[in-house]
Amino acid sequence: MWWFIVLLVTCLFYYSRNRLKYFSSRGVCTLPPVPFLGNLTAVTLGRENFVEAIAAGYDAFKDQRYFGLYQYLVPTLIPRDPELIRQIMVRDFNSFADRGVHIDADCDPLFGRNLIMLTGSKWRSMRVSLSPAFSGARCRSMAPLMSESASAVVNFLREKISKPEAMDINTITMSYVNDVIASCAFGFAVDSLKDPDNCIFRLGKKAVVQDTTQVMKFFGYENMKNVMKFLKVKIIPTKDADQFSQLFKSALKARRENLVQPRPDFIQILVDAAQGKAKSDSEGDANNNEYTKTAEKFTDDDLVAQAVLFYVAGYDTTANLIYYFLYEMATNPRVQQKLHEELDELPPEKEIEDLYEAVQGLEYLDMCVNEVLRLWPLVGSADRRSVATYDFGPTYPGSKDRLIAPAGIHVWLPIYSIHRDEKYWPDPNVCEPERFSKERKAEIVPYTYMPFGNGPRHCIGSRFAVLAAKVFLVKFLRVYQTKTDRQSTRLSPVAFILRPKDGYQLIVEPRNI
Repeated sequence: MWWFIVLLVTCLFYYSRNRLKYFSSRGVCTLPPVPFLGNLTAVTLGRENFVEAIAAGYDAFKDQRYFGLYQYLVPTLIPRDPELIRQIMVRDFNSFADRGVHIDADCDPLFGRNLIMLTGSKWRSMRVSLSPAFSGARCRSMAPLMSESASAVVNFLREKISKPEAMDINTITMSYVNDVIASCAFGFAVDSLKDPDNCIFRLGKKAVVQDTTQVMKFFGYENMKNVMKFLKVKIIPTKDADQFSQLFKSALKARRENLVQPRPDFIQILVDAAQGKAKSDSEGDANNNEYTKTAEKFTDDDLVAQAVLFYVAGYDTTANLIYYFLYEMATNPRVQQKLHEELDELPPEKEIEDLYEAVQGLEYLDMCVNEVLRLWPLVGSADRRSVATYDFGPTYPGSKDRLIAPAGIHVWLPIYSIHRDEKYWPDPNVCEPERFSKERKAEIVPYTYMPFGNGPRHCIGSRFAVLAAKVFLVKFLRVYQTKTDRQSTRLSPVAFILRPKDGYQLIVEPRNI
């Protein structure tokens, strides 16, 4: 038997070595890969965040339009040129219509049905059906629901904090976002600070893709899909997926049978989508105008998948945005003071008739949010996969080498790296909200700022996430300020998104106003 193992390992080694010559044999620069692990050795061992693996190549090949990276044995292209990024995300979208990671419904019945995993006409129809849920008009109607959840957090803190106190900000941000999504997506009113054991919060903590172990499942499906399918590996464990499904189907049933009062929330959009009633919205997703506005009917399992995606994609990322915002305020007192001055110009809370309008009118808050999203985008990269042969052009201006790749080439768009590229952003690591002022916005090079991606596959929930964060920040910062006695920008090496390695501890202090 030993000879068979030796033969198998030898064959795998030579197969790996040949796969890892994909870029070098085509004149494309890449850092030296490790057999089997490619360029993700440190990521796999939990020593660095995967955006740092991208950044290593991004910084090493500054003269290149693009370079290569191996996610294990999968050749992955990283574009550095903003114009090439525009081509991939927008101009030639039809050649890159799919996300890089693809898990079929027959592999994972729940996760494989969500919008990110869908392809072709199924994706287009679902995207059109869901877009109205995130329109400006719909978000305006959800703002009061967000306000209720934010007020619950502030009221909870008023009972706990009367003097400067160090606290884990993650506790309050996670609770707030859970309550917002529970209210706006599932139609349930919960208060996770007072009842941290509520069913949605409990399930959400198990379902959210937070650490390297869970992310490795995605890499596994890209490198050995048949093995993952044979082993019945699910992104969300079957037991938790079933509980989510039962919870959401009960909410769907109650809404359809008019057992609860209709609400302007996500679940109502899904009910309409299931009945083929989805309509275009003038404030909806402009990138979908090229597609048909006729929605096909979807099964309840399809709808459950979208609700779970809404939770999984919005929970950790939105909470992280709020944390990093408060962190940047703590480390930049000048910025925080200027923001407080803007917030102090608002009328008393009881006199604000239209919260959505009031929040949208805060120009400096908007500048600050944009700058925090530049420094700390919700995800460090966006992924695409070609569906047709594509000519990426010369590796650098004037080069005779060029990559013409068949369908199936993976692309990682280096959002974190390009957001901190000094070529496009002077003093890139400094928090300077004025970069996004009306006077200076025009200076931003197109496709060097894309915290939610771009093109038809951009994040559908971006407007909702930003509004949810702003509503919380307005409520919180009118009463409190944040401080810190340390400054750390190290990223957690065992997280998928940009989580701080040193924790979420900040000093929260009541304002003397």
